[in-house]
Amino acid sequence: RIMQKSIEIGDRIKFRAATRWNCGIVWRKVNGFWMNGSLPTVRYGGWSEFAVRLDEIIEVEKKEVT
Repeated sequence: RIMQKSIEIGDRIKFRAATRWNCGIVWRKVNGFWMNGSLPTVRYGGWSEFAVRLDEIIEVEKKEVT
């Protein structure tokens, strides 16, 4: 199970995109958090802050530390 505390801005998340135009799995970079920091947000489907539920997330790829 994915925990919110393990996700940071800049990480990439793989999630199920159950929307009317896509029911597949996509990768997106986390650009913020919504609802008091509980849901990661990404750019998706024309939204700059598309909130992804934690139960939709399949995998988290940590950002590269430089």
